[in-house]
Amino acid sequence: MKSLSFSALAGAGLLIMSGATLAADIPEACNSYKPAVTGGPMPPPESDIVVIRWLGNANFEFAHKGKVYLFDAYFERTPRAHQVGFTVADVSKAEAIFVSHAHFDHISDIGPIARQTGAPVVGAPITAETAKKLGVPEKQIVVARGGETMKFGDATAEIALAQHSTIQPGLTDIYASLYQNDSPPYSEEEKKELARVRALGTFDPKVITEGTLAYGLVFPSGFKAVLIGSAGPITPGVRALAEKLGPVDVAIVAYQVHAVADTQIAYTWPFIDLFKPKLFLPAHHDANPPTWVDLGVEPLFDRIRTNMPNTAFVAPLYRSPICVAGGGADQGKVVSFKP
Repeated sequence: MKSLSFSALAGAGLLIMSGATLAADIPEACNSYKPAVTGGPMPPPESDIVVIRWLGNANFEFAHKGKVYLFDAYFERTPRAHQVGFTVADVSKAEAIFVSHAHFDHISDIGPIARQTGAPVVGAPITAETAKKLGVPEKQIVVARGGETMKFGDATAEIALAQHSTIQPGLTDIYASLYQNDSPPYSEEEKKELARVRALGTFDPKVITEGTLAYGLVFPSGFKAVLIGSAGPITPGVRALAEKLGPVDVAIVAYQVHAVADTQIAYTWPFIDLFKPKLFLPAHHDANPPTWVDLGVEPLFDRIRTNMPNTAFVAPLYRSPICVAGGGADQGKVVSFKP
């Protein structure tokens, strides 16, 4: 074993296998940019490697032992947003789909994806209502309110009622003004497409306190990950989830909206401190024109580096595989990252 030269991971337990060990132990999926949900390679059943890919916004997939678990369903994005490199029609495989909440940028493509994969769709009651309206077959909808333990394939899902973040009045208008001043006006066609995608979700205020879930994913080896799609205040449910899981191998927490890093860190850091992960991955930090701007994650990483030196961190890239040891003495450590 030797350390990689990625500065973000140095000194935080990153491993890379070399020579014959690399060829024998690193699955093909760790060298592919094709997501498992679109038919890309997955680690075989005999491998303990967990392959994690960021698929834009708060979308992530976890591929493990021939199965893939999908978090959120927002791929065909609004005009001028970075496209993730595949279409909804390409998504064909999932063991389960876990939806953070029913805002369009977490659920817009859930209808066709559910029908194409046949996978159960897990979400809060308002998420279930929205999913049904978007065409998810009722038999595939699994309602969760927080506190449940569910089994999907080899994975156990621990579910908690979380809370969506809120922003101060006027911030949305400020960011919209930035786009108006710094980019060309939207065409009529772009405006129509923006309205169409935004309608594929709900803005019901109940999403904030009743409709946002946090998910813990646990594999038989004991590998544990937590996924939080919006960094609102820590709820009793999320605190109970942390107590149940203990320190996790991977924490994925939203880092969004606030372009002033000191403000945003105050939202995300408490979750990192609560779950004490071996590896942290940010989510929801990429631009979503004409409102949210693309955020730099280095200030947050510097906080981790200073205050939690045993936690590794990666700035995920669209579709790039992050391969993590899913068992054994190296559980939770990154064994391969293809930038």
